Amino acid sequence: MAYYNLEDSSNPILQIQRLLRNIDRDEAVFTSVAPSGSFESNTRDAVIRFQDKYGLRSTGVVDKETWDLLHRIDSAKKKLNSLVQGVKIFPQSESYNIPFGSRNDLLYIIQIFLNEIANEYDSIEMLELNGIYNTPTQNAIKAFQRAHLIEDNGKLDADTINLLFKEYERINNRQG
Repeated sequence: MAYYNLEDSSNPILQIQRLLRNIDRDEAVFTSVAPSGSFESNTRDAVIRFQDKYGLRSTGVVDKETWDLLHRIDSAKKKLNSLVQGVKIFPQSESYNIPFGSRNDLLYIIQIFLNEIANEYDSIEMLELNGIYNTPTQNAIKAFQRAHLIEDNGKLDADTINLLFKEYERINNRQG
């Protein structure tokens, strides 16, 4: 096994391992790989799982297509995370709930996400972007909840919002 300086950002194997961990921080599908700088079987297996998940040929080899997709997805996740950190309006508490009739910036974002998701689901209607938790938005939330096999109560609680964000991210990563 070759020795690599773990602080050396020019080490492509270390970059691959870090990208896999960053991309999959929430789902823990690829993160069994530790940033070691050495391309061992656990790194190869993580690359295969990444390739499977994102519709690439599952070879375990990081070719140009895999390398480019790793960087695009990592970049998109960083942008989303900076948005979440910069706006500071996303729910932090499990008891969080947006009351019907509310008007705020988070509702604009939810409506944008719902419209993007509506392109994938016939049961979700496109919404007017107005930042108001109104009946059309509530109906879209209920349809989203039904599609994801959770109680279709139309509540904009932390669990529903977080699932909505994950679904939006999944769709956008696939379109990459």
